Amino acid sequence: MHEMLIAIGDLGAALTPKLVLMSIASIFVAAVLRGYTGFGFALAAVPLLSLFMRPTEAVPVAIGLQLAGSLMDFRQASRTCDWPSLRWLALGAVIGSPLGTLVLSSISAPAARLAISAITLFAVFALQRGFALPEAPPRPLTTITGFFSGLFNGLAAMPGPPVVAYYMSLPIPRRAARASLMVFFLMTSITATVTFVGVGLMNLHTVGLSLLGLPVMWLGTRLGELAFRRGSDALHRQISIASLGAIALVSAVKGIGELI
Repeated sequence: MHEMLIAIGDLGAALTPKLVLMSIASIFVAAVLRGYTGFGFALAAVPLLSLFMRPTEAVPVAIGLQLAGSLMDFRQASRTCDWPSLRWLALGAVIGSPLGTLVLSSISAPAARLAISAITLFAVFALQRGFALPEAPPRPLTTITGFFSGLFNGLAAMPGPPVVAYYMSLPIPRRAARASLMVFFLMTSITATVTFVGVGLMNLHTVGLSLLGLPVMWLGTRLGELAFRRGSDALHRQISIASLGAIALVSAVKGIGELI
């Protein structure tokens, strides 16, 4: 109890007006993106939060918020998501994630980021050129996509690009694609949270920051969802593909910066 009171006191002392305002702005932008596309919260929030807090704080805070937001949206998303594909994606991710961590021990993280960025940009180019999958892709293909998602997660904590490209290339309603992405990232958020708790990065301080950002997360997601409902299938696809490309470019810049 005494340690908890000390942690709460330290959290209050660390919350300067500047930190609060910048955190609100960062979380809001990332939440609007997530509310509209169904993905991208952590990938947008972490670079923004890292501008004014340590990465060891920014990543757990973003993952904590993504987990909380995904849990809030799960009931609605579970009604329209594509469960058959999610099961095979999850299977592949479970296989690929530990392998990615193992590979990371033999190559540098910046090199992994650059490789993932190059593959993602190739996928964006293919999607823009009209690449499409059949309505019911073969299960091995779906499992392989999940495998690469897990591999990317183990290499650079970037599970999103393969799965986003997969759903953007399927001829399914945008509501089903968006809901499926939300459910998939709930799965990855649970895994990441367990990992962070195990290594001590998810502590009272980062949990407190996540809880303080939750109302902003909720508001941004709702506004993004409102824009999604008023948009069209074509607009949603274009914005999702553009967001995927932007994420790849930001990751490439970060990888190059870490190498220099």
